[in-house]
Amino acid sequence: MVLYVPAIVGGILVLALGADRFVNGAASLARGLEISPLMVGLTVVALGTSLPELLVTVTATVVGHPQVAVGNILGSNISNIGLVLGVSSLVRPMLVHSHLLSRQYPFLLLITVVVWLMASSGEIDRFNGMLLAAGMLFLLVLMVRGAKEGKESFISKGFSEPSGSTFRALRSPVVNLVGGLLLLLTGSRALIWGGVGLAHALGVDELVIGLTLMAVGTSLPELATTLVGTIKKEDDIAAGNVVGSNLFNTLGILGISAMLRPLPIAAEALARDFPAMLLATFALWPICRSWRRRPGQVSRWEGGVLLGGYGLYLVVLFRFAPF
Repeated sequence: MVLYVPAIVGGILVLALGADRFVNGAASLARGLEISPLMVGLTVVALGTSLPELLVTVTATVVGHPQVAVGNILGSNISNIGLVLGVSSLVRPMLVHSHLLSRQYPFLLLITVVVWLMASSGEIDRFNGMLLAAGMLFLLVLMVRGAKEGKESFISKGFSEPSGSTFRALRSPVVNLVGGLLLLLTGSRALIWGGVGLAHALGVDELVIGLTLMAVGTSLPELATTLVGTIKKEDDIAAGNVVGSNLFNTLGILGISAMLRPLPIAAEALARDFPAMLLATFALWPICRSWRRRPGQVSRWEGGVLLGGYGLYLVVLFRFAPF
């Protein structure tokens, strides 16, 4: 048990470092290849903040800990709204533009309900995983098409034959990409080994570990990105990161994991965690929408409500968790 805690802390730190190197490498590579910054934001940043969840969930699935995988996805989605959005709005009230709620939010709400219905059979099988992954591809296509139609000033300049100097310039980004991916793989494996080992040593259910320790640990990139976006008054980045991350978790990560191996769904997850995730998603609508006397925003007291709701969820989780 003495080794489990350092493995968990080290795994989280390595995941954060790996995600940072991967995102920096991908962004530099995109600039070197003259790919639009908007395209980079839609793909690299969204994927980069969700890489820890992806690697931890897939690794847990492959090595035979499906409850950790399911718990990580559900817990990450709940903590993204309750913890990440709550803490960020306490730092500064967050404005939310209407297009976020009119476009991405309804899709997130629909997908949350669909996944709960899929899980109601007691398992998310490979076919359901394929449907979810296909939904993620469809969403990415819509996002790219919407960006182009929005006249965001990006038209590819046309690529010339890469020269020797271009290859040399791209060497460092590629090294960062590969190095970041290796760090992510190492960190995810250490986090799972330490988390599962600690759960067994303390007699805690693996699902609970996934919902709490794994979820919060892998949500650190979202927390950092949202906090920075809030402080710099980039509210669209901050709020959009939460919604986008939950979409990617539910469609992409859950879909890929289920395609690798069918994911059994525990009865307590159906009765407690899926309703909590849906309730947290529902809470975004009255909090973020525009009313007559104010634009869409998450005020400090609303952020406090979100954070308090997350705390209440943790109390219920540990109060009735099997030990």
